[in-house]
Amino acid sequence: MVWPTEYDIKLGEFDAMELPGQQLPAAHAYTPLDHLLNLDIKAPPGCQRLTGIIVTMGHSTYNIEILEKLISAGMNIALLNLNFGTKEEHIETIKMLRQAAKNYSTQMGRNYPLAIAARLPGRKIRTGTIADSYGETVELKTGDTVRLTTDETYKDRCSVYTIYIDFMYFSDQVKKGDYVLLDNETIMLKVDVISATTLTCKIERGGLLGSCKDVFVPNVTFDMPNYTDKDKEYINMAISNQLDILIASFVDSANAITELRHLMGEKGRKIAIVANIQTIEGFRNFDDILAVSNGIMITRQELGSDITPKKLVIAQKNMIARANKANIPICISAHLLSSMRYKSVPLRAELLDIANCILDGADALVLSAETAVGQYPVDTVMCLASACKEAEACMWTKQIFHDLVDKTPIPCDQSTGAAIAAVLAAQRAIAAAIVVVTTSGKTAQIVSKYKPRCPIISVTRYGPIARQMHLWRGIMPLIYEAAPDVDWQTDLNNRVTFCTKWAMEQGFVRVGDPLIIVSGWRQGSGYTNTMRIMYAEADNV
Repeated sequence: MVWPTEYDIKLGEFDAMELPGQQLPAAHAYTPLDHLLNLDIKAPPGCQRLTGIIVTMGHSTYNIEILEKLISAGMNIALLNLNFGTKEEHIETIKMLRQAAKNYSTQMGRNYPLAIAARLPGRKIRTGTIADSYGETVELKTGDTVRLTTDETYKDRCSVYTIYIDFMYFSDQVKKGDYVLLDNETIMLKVDVISATTLTCKIERGGLLGSCKDVFVPNVTFDMPNYTDKDKEYINMAISNQLDILIASFVDSANAITELRHLMGEKGRKIAIVANIQTIEGFRNFDDILAVSNGIMITRQELGSDITPKKLVIAQKNMIARANKANIPICISAHLLSSMRYKSVPLRAELLDIANCILDGADALVLSAETAVGQYPVDTVMCLASACKEAEACMWTKQIFHDLVDKTPIPCDQSTGAAIAAVLAAQRAIAAAIVVVTTSGKTAQIVSKYKPRCPIISVTRYGPIARQMHLWRGIMPLIYEAAPDVDWQTDLNNRVTFCTKWAMEQGFVRVGDPLIIVSGWRQGSGYTNTMRIMYAEADNV
């Protein structure tokens, strides 16, 4: 999920007895009150961030130099929002991202596994285009009346009087008294009169409306296909361009994920599917969705509109806890650093929100318009990375570990047993890192579940596996490209040495620091059963 950046403080800059990011008295407290009382405001954060950063691409990032700076600042997953732009633009962005990752890899001397994700439009309803005579926006004034129509003659000539809606059965499925929210809830309309193709609405909350803005109706589930023809075209694009992650929007049942897997077929079976929870139906069916998904995204904008904003805090904490228990990576999207779209300094409330998401147990955080069309995309990523490290130092990992162990079914398999032992050993030895030698990435994912305070260096030979591991908290994926040794023990030692040397070069492991090694007794997937403690040696430098 994370990689060292040029902005991280090296461990060598601290005294030998200093342990940045550990907050030991608080981390090992026995009660919630003691944990909070022992947090030390003077203690430095960890050298390495453990929370992933997903960065949405857009006009502000459409430059290889900017993309390299984003990677250097801490971007782990690049996200294409397929709601905007053309197919050709997205393909060009993919090429630019891969070139930027290649350039950064050359600079770092290691293959940087940048993951590329795409977010399908799904069942998103949007307005039409504002008529040229009105300019870029129209002003809808509170108390006035406006018509919403599905008549395509208004598709490119929306005005203060009539707004086009791109779902042809919209008026059939909305009833009088429903509220219609436009442009991320900026504008609120109340339905008064319904005809065959038109809704006459009173403007309850006015504002400026631009072209192609989102339309949302709280507590209404529209009867429409999970995936449109446009979605299917983008699914084929994701497969042909070998993307790593596909995000399904407006997932309200497990069937939506099952249908997507069917559409992707055999050629797309290696792409991870993340379910985007944006409605109350998705929340109600969350456990079923967890069972068939590779990851979860919570988009708080639409979800907050559907369940009311005051209930959002409960929904977020509950879903994160359920995902943590099931060991499904979960990320939070919407309104993390919104103010940085126009300003280089965040609001204090935004920094507290970021900390709350991390303390809840989120694996990754998603930047949207802040980076896609914001004025300070690189500064925004740097700010988020810094805020994450401060919050991670405040986690009560001892209690979290015990809670998750208590929820682990008995008897557990050998990989889970080795992972639990590794995290406990890392706690007691104050390890600098946990090194996981893995084929499929599964063992590293299990170690991540139990929330160690130190990074998890996961070494694999497979690029797609390494890139998808960015979804999980704390995992630093490394691609080992040397030829395998015929002797497994020699090959294993070579990989561990490779990881140790890299960690010491990056400055978050010092000579003599404890390292926890998790590996298998033989080559291949499914044989993990060994945990051991070793110490970083000077000849690895």
